[in-house]
Amino acid sequence: FAERPGTLDAHALATRLSYFITGSLPDQALRSKADSGELLETPVLQAEVNRLLDEYGQRFIEDFADEWLELGKIYATVPNRRNHPEFDPVVADSMLAETRAFLGDLLSGNHSVVRLVDADYTFLDSRLARYYQTGEVESDELQLVPLPEQSPRGGLLTHGAILKVTANGSYTSPVVRGVWVSERLMGIPIPPPPDNVPAIEPDIRGATTIREQLEKHRADDACASCHQKIDPAGFALENFDAAGKWRDFYRKKKGGGGRTKNKVDASYKLADGRDFQDIRDFRRLVAQDVRRLAANLAENLLEYGTGAPIEFADREFIEAIVNEVAADNFGFRSIIQSAVASRIFGMK
Repeated sequence: FAERPGTLDAHALATRLSYFITGSLPDQALRSKADSGELLETPVLQAEVNRLLDEYGQRFIEDFADEWLELGKIYATVPNRRNHPEFDPVVADSMLAETRAFLGDLLSGNHSVVRLVDADYTFLDSRLARYYQTGEVESDELQLVPLPEQSPRGGLLTHGAILKVTANGSYTSPVVRGVWVSERLMGIPIPPPPDNVPAIEPDIRGATTIREQLEKHRADDACASCHQKIDPAGFALENFDAAGKWRDFYRKKKGGGGRTKNKVDASYKLADGRDFQDIRDFRRLVAQDVRRLAANLAENLLEYGTGAPIEFADREFIEAIVNEVAADNFGFRSIIQSAVASRIFGMK
């Protein structure tokens, strides 16, 4: 379909809205609202958003999350069977189902985006519960499972699907995971590294830790400013291996995979200087910046819905969305409704 530059008319808006949520042509009810022109009225538009989400919410979650969170990459690599004997396609499928069910719950309950990074529950079946070593789940069907107060799991960051797609199947990189968290969840763009700066690769002998290597890396002024943003999240997630399981020590990368003498250290500090000791502390600190989480979700929704990147000139509209949804505790569904009603969504 073709859209003329400028404000979308009712039919163009109906088409954009339908493809955004359902991935297909507008249905008869939506076309009727476009024919009468009612769709251009914000209350009517938001009512249609609600109706379509109620009917096609799971389809929307799957399509949007696959693009936003890069979930399709979960099958791109296969962890070494010797190091990760419990990981298989069934576990991978359950990991995907966990993340989609979690986002679907945020949508249906209009829960706060704070839960994206800090939640006291998740969705597990018996296989994934055994894999995570989290609670007792007897059913093969996915179900909501409360997490113990001191559980390291909780929120997207600790979902197996996210941990898997941010690793290469063999080992983890704080840099790769840190960039992913910065860009995908926090909305902090990270520029590519300078051409003359070599990549950081874990020492397969276990002689030096990734932390020691990165400390030398950050001594370069050209690298330090970006690594202040990247490294906190990367280190916070280091207790999770390339297949999403908890670990206390690093494994050797070759020769059968015994563990090294290097204990995982997940402590670090945020760019603003606040210290954290582990993933639990990190999640609580990040959850305090709910406005950033909401703004990032709004931006990703609008890029997905319009096919156009968010520009600097759009910042005032993003801020308006965040201000509007504050009254609804920054609810997931409220952000979708506000984003669709924004000038960005209604313009070409």
